Amino acid sequence: MKYRKIRGNALIESIVGVGIVFVPLVLFAADLAVMFHAAHANEEFAEQLARLCSTLPDKSNAAQACSDVIRQYHLPSNISKLEYSNLNFDVGTQEVSLTTSMIVTMPVPFPGYERVTVSANVKQPIVSVPVPR
Repeated sequence: MKYRKIRGNALIESIVGVGIVFVPLVLFAADLAVMFHAAHANEEFAEQLARLCSTLPDKSNAAQACSDVIRQYHLPSNISKLEYSNLNFDVGTQEVSLTTSMIVTMPVPFPGYERVTVSANVKQPIVSVPVPR
C-alpha cells in the first residue's frame, strides 16, 4: 500500500512540475507567434504601400494615397494602430521609401509587454516619372 502512495505522489509532483515549466513556455510561444505574424503582415503592408506610392506622380499624391489606404484598411482585432511615416519621394534617386508601424496587443500579456510596436522600412523604385530627354 505504501508503494502506491509514493508512486502516486511522484506522478502528481511530475505533472505539476511539468505544468509550471511548460505552460509559461507555451504562452510565451503564443505571444512570439502573434508578434512575428504582425511583423510579417506589417512588412507586406509597407511593401504594397510603397509600390502604390511609386506609381504616383509626386509626393503629395503619394501621401494622400497612403492616408486613404490606411483609413480604409480593416485592422485585425489585436492591432490598435497602423500608421506610416518618413515618406520620401526622391525623384533624383528614383526611389520611394517609407516606414510603417503597427501597435500589436499580445494575447497573453507579460508585464511590460502588453503592447508591442512593430515597424518596417521599405524602398521601391519610382515607375511613374517619365525619363528626361
